[in-house]
Amino acid sequence: MRVGLPMRSVHEALEEESIVAAFPDHERAVQAAHALDEAGFPPDRVGIAIENVRQAREAAGSFSAAGAIVGAVVGAIVAVAFVIAGGDEMRQNVVAIMLGAPALILAFGAIGALAGRAKVFRRKDYALYEGLVESGQALVSVSGKRDELRRAIAVLKERGATTIRLEETGEAL
Repeated sequence: MRVGLPMRSVHEALEEESIVAAFPDHERAVQAAHALDEAGFPPDRVGIAIENVRQAREAAGSFSAAGAIVGAVVGAIVAVAFVIAGGDEMRQNVVAIMLGAPALILAFGAIGALAGRAKVFRRKDYALYEGLVESGQALVSVSGKRDELRRAIAVLKERGATTIRLEETGEAL
């Protein structure tokens, strides 16, 4: 964790969007990231994807949060089913319920979060970003509020971005 950089709240992160810019090569992408740093963009809001197709996919956002929620709900349902199907012995064992139910909920939530990052739940934008990185291009993403993103677009264009897209996610690469 960096000292001196303020942490964003969940509420702030939900209000943010991101832009993803493609650059013809690694060097120009790094130059653009340095230019964003000089323009005052915090490092935790700027990301680069170079030669990493999986990371490029994340530029369009992931379904990790939704997957975790669905997984946790499924875990809770499984826990209730075990208590009901386990008969009187299970229902009378409060310690087993108090230990087992949270464990199932956490385990299924974690599995759901991982599943949300899987290629199975891919958006059509994933293929675009994967293709760009596979062809040797580099991506730079910036997250922030609309007015901040306007400033970032100017910096990225100045540094040679070939395309810039707005994404609904507030996540940087």
